[in-house]
Amino acid sequence: MKNLIKRLEELLELNEIKLSLLQIGLLENYVHNLLHFNKQINLISKNDEKYIYERHIIPCLIFSRLFENFDQLVLDIGTGGGMPGLIFAIYHQKSLSTLIDSKNKKIRVVRNIVQKIGLDNVLAIWTRAEDPMFINQYKKSFNLILSRATADLMTLIKYSTPLVKDIKSKLAVMKGGDELDEEIDLAKKHFGYIAIKKIPLSYLPENPNNCNKKFAVIVENLDEG
Repeated sequence: MKNLIKRLEELLELNEIKLSLLQIGLLENYVHNLLHFNKQINLISKNDEKYIYERHIIPCLIFSRLFENFDQLVLDIGTGGGMPGLIFAIYHQKSLSTLIDSKNKKIRVVRNIVQKIGLDNVLAIWTRAEDPMFINQYKKSFNLILSRATADLMTLIKYSTPLVKDIKSKLAVMKGGDELDEEIDLAKKHFGYIAIKKIPLSYLPENPNNCNKKFAVIVENLDEG
């Protein structure tokens, strides 16, 4: 664990990410608990455990940094073990993040972790974004919707549209793959009113110059009015 803590400090400096001691402590506790629960349920690949900061935490922090001083309502669709939503909540402690997943066992883990590390700006719910009861309860609620490689872009836009608060709300997706440009083109054609930005997620040392083609895809104008 000491080696992981030292590695986090090195990677924060390398990627010029400035965090408070409180935020660093929360991240360290999150990783400690995530690795503990990963022995019981598959939250991240076993091969990634040794490189959890390089392959998971740092990319989510750089993604979160795109929304500086964010203090509004956030939804993370398909949060799994809490990424990116829980990392976003640690980075933006004035925000209120709702994390959802279709697998109850993962939501139970997220709730357990949230309680153990003492985060008070996170709510974890076992549901699907397309569930009518969830939509009815949270219709037009969220200023920002997040997702990390949960579904194709068209599907995520469909899920997000009834849940965004207004025209200023956004969908932000961590995504890669050779078919991403095709997904973006299809979404633009199908939803003529939206705007999409693709921002490289470059981070050291795992992804210098965005060599593994990871992006933040930001979708705007989701609310048709």
